[in-house]
Amino acid sequence: MLACKKDKGGDMNKPATDMVKGKVLTSDGRPVSGARIIISSVIWYNENTVATTGAEGTYSKKLAGLDSDAFYAYASIQKDYNGKRYTMDLHPESTDDFFPADGAVRNFIWKLTGPQVGRSTGIYGGQVTVASEPGAFYDFTNVTLTMVPQGALIDGSNGSTITMKVPNSQKLEVPIGRYLISAVYAPAGQGQKTMKIRLSDTGSYNNSVLVDFSPSTDFCKNCLTLDVKE
Repeated sequence: MLACKKDKGGDMNKPATDMVKGKVLTSDGRPVSGARIIISSVIWYNENTVATTGAEGTYSKKLAGLDSDAFYAYASIQKDYNGKRYTMDLHPESTDDFFPADGAVRNFIWKLTGPQVGRSTGIYGGQVTVASEPGAFYDFTNVTLTMVPQGALIDGSNGSTITMKVPNSQKLEVPIGRYLISAVYAPAGQGQKTMKIRLSDTGSYNNSVLVDFSPSTDFCKNCLTLDVKE
């Protein structure tokens, strides 16, 4: 609770006057260094200050001299992974606004999946869209993908094989990583059939495809699109 006695900044769990501080951890509790925390005015555009986490995943930033407006904190991490640079928003433990004079503790978690909260929108994971060349295939909800991680996930943790049926939206969310993906088609009352698959508009079709997510496109962030056909 924020009603506890304020310290002089040393205890990372207690608010201190004119200071915002906290820690950033992975979902399994490892410290995250190099995370960028932005403390931004609720009222004024582009009035903010920035802190960066150190090796222990902690940060602190003096707020003296800022206006008396309410502020909020949000955070992101940039990560080089398999030759590409990704930017991911971090999950705030609290989305409450605060006044600089009161101080605040704002911790964040590097979540690999799930809906974003607070002022952020979108998802924490990578978006996989299942599509086809025009007219090649339509029955996507009877398609099941199997995604086998090739090495560690983007946060350094070990992934596990993911098997997911394609929903009506044709979009799935998984942790960002490098995957070997295959697809099967199994309409009701019929046997299972291995599909041909490729990264959309890229190369030839095969029984499986090795993929990385695109950090940014004209349409989406941390995403990829697959083409499938019988």
